[in-house]
Formats: sequence, structure tokens, C-alpha cells
Amino acid sequence: MSVILHIHDQSLPPVNSSGGSNRLIDWLAVEQAKQGHKVYTMSPIGSDTEFYKHIKLSLPCTFEELCAVIPDDVEYIEHHGGIDGSVIEKMFRRYPGTIQVCHAGKHEGKNNVFISKNHAKCQGGEVVAYNGVPVDDYIFSKDKDSYLLFLAKVKRSKKGVDTAIKVAKKVNIPLIVAGGRRLANPETWFNWHPIIKPVGYINGTDKFELISKAKALLVPIQWEEPFGLTIVEAMLSGTPVIAFNRGAMPELIIDGETGFLCENEVEMINAIKKLDQISPIKCREHAIKYFSATQMYLRHFELLEQAKTNSW
Repeated sequence: MSVILHIHDQSLPPVNSSGGSNRLIDWLAVEQAKQGHKVYTMSPIGSDTEFYKHIKLSLPCTFEELCAVIPDDVEYIEHHGGIDGSVIEKMFRRYPGTIQVCHAGKHEGKNNVFISKNHAKCQGGEVVAYNGVPVDDYIFSKDKDSYLLFLAKVKRSKKGVDTAIKVAKKVNIPLIVAGGRRLANPETWFNWHPIIKPVGYINGTDKFELISKAKALLVPIQWEEPFGLTIVEAMLSGTPVIAFNRGAMPELIIDGETGFLCENEVEMINAIKKLDQISPIKCREHAIKYFSATQMYLRHFELLEQAKTNSW
């Protein structure tokens, strides 16, 4: 059994308003505990769970303040954000088994771990550990309803809700929009449009059921997305993903097998017409093989052990 500490600048465990990084850290910590390790989490806000003990850390902090609250038995540290570069440098000397998980950009110092090959390339790095999700949390369904799904933070234009709305209108298929509202798209405000159905923010069982019954998840991103949890969540649910061919999408989706990679709206419209070619079972099998919480745990532990003797 090893002892692992996760450090983050946001709530652990996550709260309803938390983003993807909080959820991923929680999933990883839980899986590490299930695999027999002792796990601590450290952040300004949080609480104990049945899988890990939480330690409060006020940020910013000095190296001395950090060391004062790190338990004596800690062997490995995963830094996810919040510690200044000068403090990190000293932490590496005292705790050589430390890695820095980059959920978005890049941390100061060494041992940066990126969440996709594209993400690493964009940040000038090489070491990759794919995100993973707890497989059993998701509802698998081979039977799909007649709607398409957009699931992302709607207010962020780079997520492409405007494109998803245009595509749904052109193919005349209902589109459920989950993830808030956007001022520039009146269809996301209230449930008045015959095709576009906004549902705001959703979580838990409602979210799992919505994903599992969708004909497809539309991901018309307008930026180099480092990963994309919803893509994995959809495939685990047996739901194909139709995405613009940017960021990490080619690493997550097998074109023509678990969904389609598109260059523009026209290709996305044509892909919707070919959804009957996609097997829900193959979608789920692919997600389990490469993007499960267990696979994430195995890769992270490999890197933690490597960091002890061979930093990068």
C-alpha cells in the first residue's frame, strides 16, 4: 500500500458547481483507495469521504506552511493546481515522487503530465495520462430516442452551441441543450423553440439518462480542447459522438466506429445521416478499454513511481 496526496485549489470532493478537474481528481482518488492505497486530498475547501481524508490548505502558502500540514506518511504527491512555482521547486526536493497534472495549461517546474497528446504538443510537453471515468456510474442503452444532445458550458462560445443549433435546425431533429444559457442564442433562454430544448444545468441520474438516450452527442468545438469528458461519458452510455476534428477529438473518437470527426457543418449534417452505422456496444467497449477510472489509476501510479527516480 502506498500513501498518495492530491493538492488542488478547488473543492474536494466536488460540489454541484465544480468543473471537470474536481470530478476527475475525486474519481482518481476514489479508484486509488479502491486499489488499496491510502489517499489524502488537500484544498482550501473540502471534507472527508469514505475513500480519502481531506486536509485544509489556505492558499497562497509558503513551503513551510505546506510542509506543516502534509502528513508524515505521504510518499507520492499529485499537484493539480494552486501552489506557486517557487514552493513547487522545494517540494520536488523533499518529495521526489511528485507529478503535476495539467488539466488545462501547464504548471511551472518539472514532471508535467498532460491529458492528451494534443494537449502535450500544444504545451511543449510529452508525458500523457488520459482522463478516466468510473464506468459503473453510467447508464448504457442501445435504444435511442429521437433527439440530439449538446452538453457543455453553453456560455463559452468556443464550445460551439451556435453551430449545434444551426445543424439541428437544418436536419430538423430536436436538440437538447444542457449546460446553462448563452445571451447570443435566444433558443437557450426558455423552452419556446420547436426544435431546440434548453434544460439548463443537469447532474446525476438526470444527466446519465439524457446522455444514454440521445441519438448522438454534438461537439462542434471552436478550439483545441485538451480532452473532453462528455465524449467519454457519451461513449460509455452507448451514444455516438459527432465532433469537429480539433484538439484531442481524434484521440478519443474512432471515426466511423464510435462516432464521426468532421471539418465543418456540412460534414456534421452528413454524419447525422449515418448514425445507424455506429454500434452502441462498440462505443462502450472503446471507452472502457482506454478511458476508465481504472486505466487512469494505472497510468498515474506508473508515473508516480517513475517520478521518484527519473524526473522529466
